[in-house]
Amino acid sequence: MQQALGYLAHDGASGSDAAMEKVDDALATTDQEGVDVALVQQADDALKAGDVGAAQDLLQKSIAAAVSSLKPAVGEDTGTSTVPSDLPGRGPLTRLDWALLAISALIAAIGAGLAVRLRPEDTIRALRARLGESARLTDQAQEVGLR
Repeated sequence: MQQALGYLAHDGASGSDAAMEKVDDALATTDQEGVDVALVQQADDALKAGDVGAAQDLLQKSIAAAVSSLKPAVGEDTGTSTVPSDLPGRGPLTRLDWALLAISALIAAIGAGLAVRLRPEDTIRALRARLGESARLTDQAQEVGLR
């Protein structure tokens, strides 16, 4: 049932064929302990009718009792009580770290200074205004020349 739910959850309606296969397998098996077979049959009917949402709800309800009796998984491996140790911290900055930080700050300051010093005198707005004025003067000269 969980595999069928996985297909429906991840693939939606396109996973209904694979989910139907899993539901049919579950209905055909002899070990149906902890599963409400009537709800599984209703879910199968819902899948055949194309109602994926109803099928998901019915499948979840059909295994709710079995899933609720399971112990929660802990640790790195499912079903174990192994808890990994905390990752060690990085520690304080070394001399090399401080040197690289200072060099990076110096390069950023030099770049900002060069950007201010080498910026063009005219702004984009001033250049556009000048270009527009030049185009008007050219148009006026052509009109005078045509008359």
